[in-house]
Amino acid sequence: MADSVVTIRTRKVMTNRLLARKQMVVDILHPNRASVPKTEVREKLAQLYKTTPDLVFAYGFRCQFGGGKKFGLRAYLRYT
Repeated sequence: MADSVVTIRTRKVMTNRLLARKQMVVDILHPNRASVPKTEVREKLAQLYKTTPDLVFAYGFRCQFGGGKKFGLRAYLRYT
């Protein structure tokens, strides 16, 4: 089951230069899985934006009724 497809989409991406980070809303599609751990989300976002997982802060995730979809309130990517 860990090999099932997880799709991460970002929207409302903005650059916050004052705080030296990128901010975005994250949508996660995970059919055939109960949930996706935050560590996996951090790794996939880091790979997507070419940074390291320790610079990615994701929080505020909620599952949609019926399962298969999760959305996060914010994700921050710190610049190096």
